Amino acid sequence: MRLALALLGGAVTAAFGAVILGEYQLAGFTGAIAGALFGLAVAEVVLSAGGPAVRARQTAPMIAAAVFTAAGLAWAGWISAGHLWGEVPPALWLGIVIGAPLSAWWLRGGARRGAAPATGVE
Repeated sequence: MRLALALLGGAVTAAFGAVILGEYQLAGFTGAIAGALFGLAVAEVVLSAGGPAVRARQTAPMIAAAVFTAAGLAWAGWISAGHLWGEVPPALWLGIVIGAPLSAWWLRGGARRGAAPATGVE
């Protein structure tokens, strides 16, 4: 159940982020940087909400975070370009190429970092 809620949170984050990010011009380096940061944000929400459930099953959340990131960025680009796919800036396509694998990588690394048991010593 916790994994499902984490994935739902990632999807909602990507959708909300797409609507917000779509209001900005995503040309030049802005599109690439936005893609990277967007991927990190989606992955961190999934990781934070999922906790041990994400650590136990890494593959599905990694794929989901990458798909949510790519879909959210594509939607943001479509909004930014005035709902014309031909007008989406090339830098945003680069941002999708950067952001999707980066979200999976961040999720995998975060699951590993959080896998260490607590020692109980403060």
